[in-house]
Amino acid sequence: MLRKFIHLNLLLGIMLLLASCGSQQAADQTNDQSAQNNPAVDTTGTIGENGMFVFKAYDLEGGLRDSREWVGKKPVVLNFWGTWCPPCRKEIPDLVKVYNEYTSDQIEMIGLAVRDSPENVRTFSEQNGMNWIMLMGDQNLGIRYGITGVPTTIFIDRNGNEIGRFVGPRDYQTFKDAFELALRS
Repeated sequence: MLRKFIHLNLLLGIMLLLASCGSQQAADQTNDQSAQNNPAVDTTGTIGENGMFVFKAYDLEGGLRDSREWVGKKPVVLNFWGTWCPPCRKEIPDLVKVYNEYTSDQIEMIGLAVRDSPENVRTFSEQNGMNWIMLMGDQNLGIRYGITGVPTTIFIDRNGNEIGRFVGPRDYQTFKDAFELALRS
């Protein structure tokens, strides 16, 4: 019974993630298929290791990165997004503005692009001044951390604990207040 419940929740999470940000066009489906052929995330990690967000994901050059490079050392902002997602595109100028007010010595920001290709993410992020770490996320990572749609932004304190989460796009002042809270925590 418990096993069926877990499988049902897993299936529901996948369906919600796939349905977020509206329908996909044929080009987006092609990008999604290429991402599935090269899994983006090592899903063997566990949630809650020492209370921290622990995961591995590939960067845009294909190198496997471990969240412990940043999480647990200083505040971290995780932004789940996609180049194909209109609400994600809407919030990016405000994220860029807030991020540029802080140095990576104070707070680290990590973009986790879902249902996308490294080429699209690289081009889009360069054109829009998104100068933070970019990784390729996948549905397993989203499910593990309760991501039901994009954009989702998670704020993590210097001890690796979640202190806030936004589902859906936010504006400059909302992001600035959350960055300040992360720095104080």
